[in-house]
Amino acid sequence: MGYTNYLTKIERLVELLQQGNTGPAECLACKLKVSRRTVLRYFDELKLHGAEISYSKSRETYYFENKFSFTENFLMSAMKWHSTRLTLGNEEKTTNNQPIT
Repeated sequence: MGYTNYLTKIERLVELLQQGNTGPAECLACKLKVSRRTVLRYFDELKLHGAEISYSKSRETYYFENKFSFTENFLMSAMKWHSTRLTLGNEEKTTNNQPIT
């Protein structure tokens, strides 16, 4: 999966979480066209960026327990991380051509 496709899926996941319209993990996986395990990995990644995600059995949906901003909490962090790296052949270097350790 390309990076753009990955971001599109994460952004769609965030929208569904904000709407409280995910359904169980299996349904969410179908909506995103990924595996159930990938959905759980996406949750883990969002949690690393400050998202508090819970599941309501009565409503059968995942939702944010906190105010999570995709742009502020996830996208900006990912863009910052990627902007500091250039991949040149098989050797990854920072923008000032110093090897990353």
